[in-house]
Formats: sequence, structure tokens, C-alpha cells
Amino acid sequence: MDVLAPYREIGARNGWGTGFPMEGTGGGKEVPGLLCRNVKVSGRRTSLRMEPYIWDSLKEICEREQMTLNEICTQIDERRGEANLTASIRVFIVSYYRTAIGQRGFSEDGQSPLLRRAMDDAVPLD
Repeated sequence: MDVLAPYREIGARNGWGTGFPMEGTGGGKEVPGLLCRNVKVSGRRTSLRMEPYIWDSLKEICEREQMTLNEICTQIDERRGEANLTASIRVFIVSYYRTAIGQRGFSEDGQSPLLRRAMDDAVPLD
């Protein structure tokens, strides 16, 4: 049984690719659906393990803001206090998009198109 099959399908559908760099490394630390990438934060190299959708969102923010991944991660690191860096990045992404969306796209009656799209992208039906 391929436990990564649902993640491969989501990745293929959303253009992330179907491979997982941590897959099959034998290190015993693989977590289905998480990608491990190295970034430089405040000049030091560190590894971050996050979901492909999170990496994709962070890349999009970098492109929109004309910043590098290292620059954004450094700014988040400088502000996070005692919080975990990976968790702080996830919160930053949610905050960024919540700020960007404002009240646009919300429905006065019933489910909004945003909810349906987010559900379809992040939690697809089998």
C-alpha cells in the first residue's frame, strides 16, 4: 500500500510534482507529505520540513514581494520570539493571505467560493 499516493495526486493536480525528496532516504525521519529544504536564516543554514502546499505558498509570497526565501525566513525568524520557526512561517502565510483577501470573496449567504476552493485544494475528496 502506497501511503504517499494521496499526496502524489494532490501534488500532481496542483503542479508541485509527484516526488518527495525525503522519500526512501532510510533515515527513519520521513513524514508523508513533508518536504525538507535548506534555507539560510540570519546567515546560518537550517532545514525546514513543511507541506508542499506551504512551500508553494511561501514561494508565491516571495515572488509577489520580490524577496528571496532566505530574506523572508530571516525576517520571520527575527520576529518570532520563542515560537518554532516552522510554525511561525505557517502563521505568517495565513496572516499574509488573510490580510490580502480582506472581505473580498466572502458570501453573505451560504458558503463562499473561497471556502470551496480552499477545501478542494487542501482537503480533496477521494
